[in-house]
Amino acid sequence: MVDLDAIDDLEIHWSTSEEMTEVEDGTVQSVITSPPYWDLKDYGHENQIGTADESYEHYHDRMEAVWSECYDVLRDDGTMWVVVDTVMERGDLRLLPYHIAERVEDVGFVLQDMVTWYKPTAIAGMTDRNVVNKKEYVVYLSKSKDHKFREEEGQNGLEDPAVAEEHRLGNLWRHPVKRGTVGQNVLHQAPYPTSLIDRIVKVSTDPGDTVLDPFFGSGTTAASALELDRRCIGYELNEEFRDVISERLASLQQRSLTEF
Repeated sequence: MVDLDAIDDLEIHWSTSEEMTEVEDGTVQSVITSPPYWDLKDYGHENQIGTADESYEHYHDRMEAVWSECYDVLRDDGTMWVVVDTVMERGDLRLLPYHIAERVEDVGFVLQDMVTWYKPTAIAGMTDRNVVNKKEYVVYLSKSKDHKFREEEGQNGLEDPAVAEEHRLGNLWRHPVKRGTVGQNVLHQAPYPTSLIDRIVKVSTDPGDTVLDPFFGSGTTAASALELDRRCIGYELNEEFRDVISERLASLQQRSLTEF
């Protein structure tokens, strides 16, 4: 375990990201997050977004408040990356990533692309009457058309040979999901892989920049940002995640002490 308050360049607010008054406008370079999915998971807080008794439209209304806050705190050349999947409603497919894209465009964001995150190790279908879902989407947005994009930093690692040598970074990214102690945690069963977030951090920020995750969860965004010498601000409604995050970031502190 590690004392989260003692980690340099990390700032966590245990409150809803529907209001982010603690963050100064125009100071965040990149927002990287995976939002709560509507009517899919129970994150253990009565005020969470996306509960079963919340309509699909009301879910998007609350999410739009978060997107508006993200827009305000972003720098003019900042970007936002939303990792999200489709969902089922009474057995019917809902194109959640595209509906989020529509709402964030209403806020003022520019939709740059819908990156497909290919998950070759996925084994479960959304229902027993359709195919196994082996992908999610990364909704790639910017505050303005002239935004920071360090494409040269988005090189493929061994886990993602999707782009041939000397070819530009494409919009199909292969990142297997590796189940571990964090992934098995009852509070947060499906964190995204660090390799995916590493790429986004590298292409959207420089060392020293600030990354924001309005749905902090188990702290994967922070782990990547801090490891790559960025600052990280997070909002998390459920303080029961504190121990999970502390465990997730303990390896970073241990590595820092070893290097010192």
